[in-house]
Parts: sequence; C-alpha cells; structure tokens
Amino acid sequence: MNQRILGAIFLIGGTTIGAGMLALPMTSSNFGFYKSIGLLVGMWLYMLIAAIIMVEISHGKGQSIAALSEKHLGKPAKLVAASSMLVLFWSLLWCYISGGSSILHQELGGAIPVPALIIGFTVFLGVFVTMCTSAVDYANRFVLFFKVAIFAVIVAGILPFVQTDNLAKVSTNTHFSFYYAIPIYFTSFAFHGSIPSLISYLDGNKKSIYKSLIIGSLLPLAGFTLWQLITLGTLGGTLTGTEDVGVFISRLTEKSGNIYLSFLTNAFALTGMASSFLGVALGLFDYISEWFGKKSDLKTRINITTLTFGLPLILALIYPKGFIAALGCAAVALSLLAIVLPCLVAFKEKNSSSFFLNKGLIAIMLLGGLAIIAIEVITKS
Repeated sequence: MNQRILGAIFLIGGTTIGAGMLALPMTSSNFGFYKSIGLLVGMWLYMLIAAIIMVEISHGKGQSIAALSEKHLGKPAKLVAASSMLVLFWSLLWCYISGGSSILHQELGGAIPVPALIIGFTVFLGVFVTMCTSAVDYANRFVLFFKVAIFAVIVAGILPFVQTDNLAKVSTNTHFSFYYAIPIYFTSFAFHGSIPSLISYLDGNKKSIYKSLIIGSLLPLAGFTLWQLITLGTLGGTLTGTEDVGVFISRLTEKSGNIYLSFLTNAFALTGMASSFLGVALGLFDYISEWFGKKSDLKTRINITTLTFGLPLILALIYPKGFIAALGCAAVALSLLAIVLPCLVAFKEKNSSSFFLNKGLIAIMLLGGLAIIAIEVITKS
C-alpha cells in the first residue's frame, strides 16, 4: 500500500480513537450492547458520508470549512464556523481535563484534591503545547505507542471475564436514553477537522482519499465494537450513567481482581486523555495564534496561553464531573462544522454529477445534523 495512504489511514484512526471511546459504554447502559453496535455502525456510515461530502466540496484543495463557508455563504457563515471551532476546542479540552483528573483521583485513592489534579493536569501538558510543535509531536508519539500496547493487554486481560448474558442486560437506573447517546456517538467518530490536511497530503487524489477515509474510519469502528464487547460484556447493566470516568474504570477492573490490570486500564484511559488533549490544545493554540499575527514575544504567548486553557480550566474546576456534558457541547459545534455548513455549501454546487452532492442526500444529511443539535439542546434543557 502507498505510504501516504497508510499515513492518512493512521491519521484518521489515531485522531478518532481517543478519550471519547470511554464515554460509549457509560451512555449505553440502558439500551445494551446490540443496540449500541447498531448505533455505532449507523454513525460510522453517517460520518463517512459527511467526510466524503467535505472532500467533494473542496474540489481537491485543502480548504478549511471556514474558508469554504465565507466563499459560498458569506462572512456570517465564516463567523459561525470560527465560533463553532472555538466552542468545539474548548469543550473537548474541558472534557479531557475533567476525565484525566478523575482518573488520577481514583488511581491515587483520593489522596490529592480534585481541583489540584485539574490544575496539575492542565499545566503539565500545557507546557508541551506552549513550547513548540515538535515537543507535542514527540510527547504524542510516546503516548500513542503506549496507548496501543496497553489496549491490547487490557483486551486480552478482560476478555475472559466477558459473559454473553451480560450483553443483553440493560440498566434500569440511568438517566441516559438512546437518544441522549446519539450526540456522544456522533462526537466519537469525529476526524473531519483533519480532512483539509488529508486532501493536501494526498495531493487531492480522490481515489486515495476515499480509500483512506473508508479504511481509516473502519479502524475506530472495530476498536469501539471491541471496547463495547469487553465493557458491556463484563459490567452488563450495572452502570447507572452518573459515574465519572475514574469510577467507571474502577468497576470494570474490579471484575478481574487483577491489580496490574487495574493499573493498566487507568494508564490506557489516562494516555487517551493526554494524547487527545495534546492534539486539540495544539490546534487551538495555533488557531488563536493566527489572531496575533507572527508576534512571538512573552506577553503575546501569555495571552495566547490564557485564551487556550483559561476557559476549559475554569469549566473543569466548576464542573469536575463534566466529561459527558462537555462531549455533548462539542457535538453541537461539531455538527455545525462537519454537517450543517458543508451541506449548505453543497447546496450551492451547480451541475455536479457526484452522487454525494445529490440534493436529496444532502437534505437528509442536513436534517440529521440539525436533529443532533436538537437532541443535545432538548436533553440538556
């Protein structure tokens, strides 16, 4: 296989398989494994089509959705895209800070207060982001290597405790409904922010791009399915939907009675939070840096750092158990960026012979994106 295609596949898979997968079993307790797999497959297909639409409206050029929105829909649409980008980044950082500190609190037996862990987690990883891109690159490579290795060990360790009877069990003590879970599953398949880079990397070759999209998105689908199998097959319907990440992982590993497996599961979850944090924080840091031009003096870097980490840190301190809520907020912004705006741009396309720019399909995709936003607003109100 072409090395560039292979690299693009890993880019998609690596971007998608992250901290968000921890939320899947936590939000599927009251509808069980089988419906969960149906929702996973449906959301994979929906997000794959959304990605192809973004490729089609780009016409072989690695243009951001903000640039495309301004070109076809005007400056107000660009403002919506820019605002959604900020909401998405800030929500995800809040999610990772909340989840990472929860795992540390559980692993340390509550010895260190949660607020101190929240600040420590943010500052420690934030230093790599503020230093330079290469620092994040090397830190992320280290984290990614261990994340994959640890996941393989966890699957092998927990699989013997999976009981097929548990797969059909559902919880009767949870505030999560099937519809509530849709925005979370939607966010878990998000790699669309990388599409402009992927198009440029593959020189706009549609055949190579589509091959990368299909194989790359199948990797997380397989990983999520396996994760649902070992978590729901072990815990059954015992989750209430109100646990934080640390408690969820603790319950999962209690079944094995293996202290080493418990440590590895916490390490996997923590590396997932850390790698996701690094990638998103770097993207937000660079995005905000554009507002300040090419200035690199100390005062400017302090301002950029404050704008990058300030709001997520405050939200995590106020709502330390906001892991699921933060993913829900991210789903609204992601729907605008990956579904609504690209579909509105696609409606502007004239005389296109592409199946994926068919007005009927675009209308269905657009309604789906609006429905995800509506679900999130209604379930939080």
